[in-house]
Amino acid sequence: MSVTPGYRLISLDRARAQEMVDVNAWAFVSEPEPADVPEWVSMLPFGRIRAMEVEDPTRGDVGALAGVAGAYTFRMRVPGGDLVPVAGLTWVSVHTAHRRRGLLRAMMADHLSDARRRGEVASALYAAETEIYPRFGYGMAARQLSVKVPRHAALREVAGADELTVRIETLDRERHGRVLTLVQRRLARPGTMTLDDPVALAARFGDPGAKRRGSERMRIVVIEEPGGAPAGYAIFRRSGAWSEDGLPEGKVDVFQAAAATPAAAHRLWSVLLDIDLTATVEAGPLAADDPLMWMLADMRAARPRLRDNIWLRIVDVPAALTAREYLCPVDAVIEVTDPLFPDNTGPWRVTSREGTGHVEAAPGEEPDLVLAVQELSAAYLGGVSLESLAAAGLVEERTPGALHALAAAFESTSAPVCNLFF
Repeated sequence: MSVTPGYRLISLDRARAQEMVDVNAWAFVSEPEPADVPEWVSMLPFGRIRAMEVEDPTRGDVGALAGVAGAYTFRMRVPGGDLVPVAGLTWVSVHTAHRRRGLLRAMMADHLSDARRRGEVASALYAAETEIYPRFGYGMAARQLSVKVPRHAALREVAGADELTVRIETLDRERHGRVLTLVQRRLARPGTMTLDDPVALAARFGDPGAKRRGSERMRIVVIEEPGGAPAGYAIFRRSGAWSEDGLPEGKVDVFQAAAATPAAAHRLWSVLLDIDLTATVEAGPLAADDPLMWMLADMRAARPRLRDNIWLRIVDVPAALTAREYLCPVDAVIEVTDPLFPDNTGPWRVTSREGTGHVEAAPGEEPDLVLAVQELSAAYLGGVSLESLAAAGLVEERTPGALHALAAAFESTSAPVCNLFF
């Protein structure tokens, strides 16, 4: 891996957290309030933070940080229900004074190689600019809905919802960390990240004032089953507003929601859609087929808006493909190209019976399908069809019928989504 002359890659610890926050502020055009810095620092994944440091005085102040990147340690649900280790890339920033010098490319190569060394099968991220990350092999693997639902929107009934209990409280790590961990672990939807890692969990509770934008501190709704087991939660804020006629026009902003059962989903949204002195609930990220959309008596009332969710980059092709299920029997050879990891490149035979997949190298065999690691990553969770990618000229079918068979096998029975932002 080459690094631009005049810079060096280093690991960053908590002692230099303020510098990392400053670089991020330069990259994302922001000015953190001093009182907010401890909250931002509480969200940093120390132990997995790398930085580009100036070595040459002609490049800037020696020892100054020119770029930073971090990663959370997650396990991600894949089609079929298995969990795979994944790196959650975050805080990727290059100082404005050091752009166009290859620093991002070097940090990305370093991050992906580190993920592979740790046994993670992929890296996931939310893209601030979607044209950047395909250069490094990332594909858009899931979409998300954002909705704006009016208060008191009617929901269709769901059996058992009234038997569940509700707690509405100020979000607190000691009190609610276990709730988030247990509910996330129960979710079956592909793309779901678990919060078993304490650093990833701690980041859920950072609450800098810049995120509030005039609203209150983070609150939480917890849904519990008889016996006390958590079955759902939503993290939200309220902001107050009044019309000229003195009518309440407040908003409930739901930015993380999860429900392990239909009854829990119904109870959760029943509460959120009936909070005093509010007129609208804005929520996301939700899956394209989120239960809320089917529970609403008037689906159009949600005013759904679709956009990209997580971008995925497979770093270990055989491990990733073996971990997921396939919806129908398949026996095909795919040729993957990966400029960063040569051992991902080459023909791979993918077979499955009764949903269980097997992947092995197929040197010398003629491929039925040819695609880059970016397109394989996009299709991995089942939210993007291989046929759609082929229609865009991004996947080449060599054997007639192979594309349709593989596209069907790669589908997921539910739309993937990551329900937490990182």
